[in-house]
Amino acid sequence: MKKEQKQIMSICAFLIIGCVLGYFVAANQINQLSNPEYIAFWTNNNMPVPEPLGYTKSIISFALLFSGIPTGAIFYNSISKKWMTPLAPKIIIGIITFPMYTCIGIVDSIPFIIYKGMRLIKVMRGV
Repeated sequence: MKKEQKQIMSICAFLIIGCVLGYFVAANQINQLSNPEYIAFWTNNNMPVPEPLGYTKSIISFALLFSGIPTGAIFYNSISKKWMTPLAPKIIIGIITFPMYTCIGIVDSIPFIIYKGMRLIKVMRGV
């Protein structure tokens, strides 16, 4: 039960960090549109001025991205425990496949929290 609590707490902590960073990125993008040097840079290079994502999309994107990191690490850890290889190949494979596990974690972070939370509640109730 302690392990599941730590997993949920680490994912939620990264989720909150992602939300905060997403907010600051959105605010920065919106403030850049009022900067004439920024607009001049894009127009001088014959490129359209990029539109900001907005607060909602930016916060959700960064939250999912950051919560995918510990979720992917948890998935990789549970899979690598089943391998019967020494530690060095596991570390090398983990470094190489880190982006893949992070992408999997991005997609599965919210369902993973819900699943682990439901299991934790069942254990606490004694069902």
